[in-house]
Amino acid sequence: MYTFRGNVAGKFGVNAAVVAEYLYAGDSELEEMEFAGKTWYRCSAKRITVDNPFLTIDMVKHAVRVLRKSGIIRTGKLAKSSFDHTNWFCFTEYGENLMEGGEQND
Repeated sequence: MYTFRGNVAGKFGVNAAVVAEYLYAGDSELEEMEFAGKTWYRCSAKRITVDNPFLTIDMVKHAVRVLRKSGIIRTGKLAKSSFDHTNWFCFTEYGENLMEGGEQND
């Protein structure tokens, strides 16, 4: 069963809501670090599709763009290696408020 916030889905689409929920839940297997006062999570689009097989890589990338342009998440390349292009994600204050204020839909 998959969960997501109805308020996020209503404004930004179900795919964006599923990706936001996945990142917000902070899967214990995702690498995380503190940077600039925020918790950042390292996660590839492919990893998200493994755990959410109904999403394609393109669907995840589009959802991340929607979340970023809407000011819900920030992305960055925080890897120590110049060869590692995996994105790191953190929620903005607006994104945290949106996720905390919404009810989960199953």
